[in-house]
Amino acid sequence: MSAAHKIRNLPRILLITSGSLIIAAAAYIDHMTGQNLSFLCFYLISVSFFVWFTTMRIGVLASVLCAVIWFVENAGDNARLFRSGSSYLNMSIELVFFFLVTLLLCSLKEALGINEELSRIDALTGAVNRRAFYDLAGREIARLDRYKHPFTVAYMDIDNFKIVNYRFGHRTGDQLLRSVADTVRKNLRKLDIISRFGGDEFTILLPETGADAAQVVLSRMRNVLLNIMETNKWPVTFTFGTVTFLKPPSSVEEMVKKVGSLMYSGKDSGMNTIEQEIVDA
Repeated sequence: MSAAHKIRNLPRILLITSGSLIIAAAAYIDHMTGQNLSFLCFYLISVSFFVWFTTMRIGVLASVLCAVIWFVENAGDNARLFRSGSSYLNMSIELVFFFLVTLLLCSLKEALGINEELSRIDALTGAVNRRAFYDLAGREIARLDRYKHPFTVAYMDIDNFKIVNYRFGHRTGDQLLRSVADTVRKNLRKLDIISRFGGDEFTILLPETGADAAQVVLSRMRNVLLNIMETNKWPVTFTFGTVTFLKPPSSVEEMVKKVGSLMYSGKDSGMNTIEQEIVDA
């Protein structure tokens, strides 16, 4: 996770307090230096902080506050400026400038967010990719270590997938992969994660899920998948390796290795099975 993400995930009240302190520091320096120096750029830093790490609404409020403070500081030494139309015009110009910066930063943040989201999604199936899975699984391991709530990971392989590509072509193979991902997604909760690990292999992350509940969910899911494959006359089945963690693994790599080995064990023993294991030590 990047430093920006870590800051953005801090409590909102802490971010607002930090931004307010930046505004206060800019106002103090502006006040102490008088009109000899322009500290407009320092107010701009404050606005940028609010926009980037909170919301556009808070950024707009910060823009208004900075424009007013800047006006008061620059007009404070001369009371006649408060009665000058040009002073209020200047403040309006500064306010419009702050608003434009706010809009530009919001657009940039949204564009970067969309680009980052796309970089975490498998283009063919819409499932998250390996990179995103590692990030989410790492958080789940940390959550288990802290709160002692179990989670389950399933590694799913599509048996005989190459036959589909050979008989029907790669376009049909792609259609099958999309169908699998969509079906799995529809049979999961919103907090569950499906990831395409590569080729015809998928991983499924089930937070807050014990072994019994995972067995029920995955058995139902496999039956639904098999029915869809039969309807489309696609000669494939599904092998699952499933591990429920009551104790956190040392790393995501260890977790993936364990659940992957269990899946391949199922393929070696005849395929179309759900191999299950519980890790409690």
